[in-house]
Amino acid sequence: MPFGFDAGLLHADSLLVPDVVGRLREEFAAVLDTPAGRIGGLAALAEMLQAVARGWYPDLAPRLVARAEALTGVRQPVPLHSEVST
Repeated sequence: MPFGFDAGLLHADSLLVPDVVGRLREEFAAVLDTPAGRIGGLAALAEMLQAVARGWYPDLAPRLVARAEALTGVRQPVPLHSEVST
């Protein structure tokens, strides 16, 4: 896995708990705030979004999409019939 994947996965998995996300951002800033760390975080998000398409993480899905948009600056395409509401 790329550098930052584990921290990115932990961060993404915690998006429903703002206090935890804030703490993770502080603790892992040296990893998550680097170009390589952002790539690892995006890889983690991509893996989780693939799981969303298979029915996993329904409550977390919109926040995963929002985080991907925040990291890339690009609005993520969402199919018309999707688990993610836009």
